[in-house]
Amino acid sequence: MQSNPFHNLPKIKKRDAINILRKPISEIKILADYYKAVFHLANYPCEESEMILLDFIKYDYENLEYKIARRKAIELLAIFDCKKSIPIIADFLKNDDDDYLVETAIWSLGKLKCDDIDIINSICSILYKKFNNKRLVIQTLTKLGVEKEIDKIRSLSQDTQISNGVKGASFAALIKLCGEEDKLNYLKNFLRLSNQNDRHCAVQDIINAGHISVLPFLIKSPISPSFKLQAIDSLWIDEILFYKNINIFNCIDPVIIDDPKKINTLEINNFKKDISFLIDQLFHTDFNRCYQSMKELEKFPSDEVLYYLNNNWDRAKSDYGAIYFFINVYKTLLAKQLYDKSILDKVDFLLSDHWPNYMKFKSSAILILGCLNDTKFFNMINKLSHESHTPYWKNRYTALLVLQNKQIQIKKDYAKSFLNDSHRFVRLKAQSLCS
Repeated sequence: MQSNPFHNLPKIKKRDAINILRKPISEIKILADYYKAVFHLANYPCEESEMILLDFIKYDYENLEYKIARRKAIELLAIFDCKKSIPIIADFLKNDDDDYLVETAIWSLGKLKCDDIDIINSICSILYKKFNNKRLVIQTLTKLGVEKEIDKIRSLSQDTQISNGVKGASFAALIKLCGEEDKLNYLKNFLRLSNQNDRHCAVQDIINAGHISVLPFLIKSPISPSFKLQAIDSLWIDEILFYKNINIFNCIDPVIIDDPKKINTLEINNFKKDISFLIDQLFHTDFNRCYQSMKELEKFPSDEVLYYLNNNWDRAKSDYGAIYFFINVYKTLLAKQLYDKSILDKVDFLLSDHWPNYMKFKSSAILILGCLNDTKFFNMINKLSHESHTPYWKNRYTALLVLQNKQIQIKKDYAKSFLNDSHRFVRLKAQSLCS
């Protein structure tokens, strides 16, 4: 989940947003107001909002700020499931001067489940043109169940000059549309590519292919747990404990606990083994390097690792990615029976309202709190079980993960408050603790 700077601004009322979008560009003092108005109109799905957006995307201003806002408006119409927008959006497929606009149109038509054969043919034709994002074209045709270009897609999957992203989307199409399950091995191999973005694309391709069978392999790959949970949530659509020989808890629990020893990291050339270097690697954007650093840090004396973590904590606090790995290294130190009184203060800071609920380190902080201080944890349990206070299901599930290690009667009593949770995984976990 990504943050957006407009989330931090005062909300615009529906009428104010509409008034902005109705103004010609000559009357707009700050052009970014167009985007801001579209963004906040998302809070008001209704026919009036749709009509305003439909009028707005018909303007023909050349300003970049308008073009960005128009793309957002097209996307919003698709999210609103505004079927009447389909022919208008389809006209943008003919725009040869703005690939980003064409991309937005393709994505939106897929989201709207467009079944107009002429429009689908227009999308198909883009596969034969010079176009930067053929991956999106293939994904959309796969989503719409369009098989007519399967030979072209197959040829792209075999093209040595094509990017891994396009190949991955092609393999997903062949699996989904033609049942060629042997192509799953290619997607599993793509989870082992050196480029992290390619690994992320492979996750989406596995989701698009629709194969739960890959989950036990996927959860061990060196990527963010957010991508893994997205895959689990997208593929495991039923409220069931088992699928064939796969247990849903055996997929979710390891992702939340995120033990680096369970991650199949990739080999890294010239990876130094001194502790300062390894601490610095916890700030890296490539999760493979971070997980490898955690593995190497486990070989050092715990008190030495603690010293370096504490010395770099202030630096880590400004980098939410680094915070995740720092707090997880603290968790490994606790598992080795090394306690530092400052850890609980750090946990309190991470669980405070200073941070949005969806931050990936929240769940790790909940795990540590449940390990260090029962009183504080049980004082928080009402907050953790209420979706208004804890909207991200992962954190509510994590509270249950802590409870499962408590005394039988205690975990049953507290787990009852999660039984009517809106998320199926949380309900399943609560049921398992109450049974």
